[in-house]
Amino acid sequence: MSVRDRLHELVDRLLDHELGAAERVLAGLSTLPLFDPVTAALAAAPEDNEPVTDREAELIEEGERDLRSGRIWTADEVHARFGL
Repeated sequence: MSVRDRLHELVDRLLDHELGAAERVLAGLSTLPLFDPVTAALAAAPEDNEPVTDREAELIEEGERDLRSGRIWTADEVHARFGL
């Protein structure tokens, strides 16, 4: 019997009121870095410990000002505005 078959069997044995919890557990497993090689690689990468240059600090501050002033749109805002 395969792992998939055993999982199906376990799900079939659950009571109706237990199905929601099982769904949440399985959905949560699918978001672990184990299932996403990019996220896993980023999590395993060493911390960036290089100092921020003066130019980088200026650009960071500029981005933060843009964000505070509302000149930055989220992806959802772009999609809503342009119907994407």
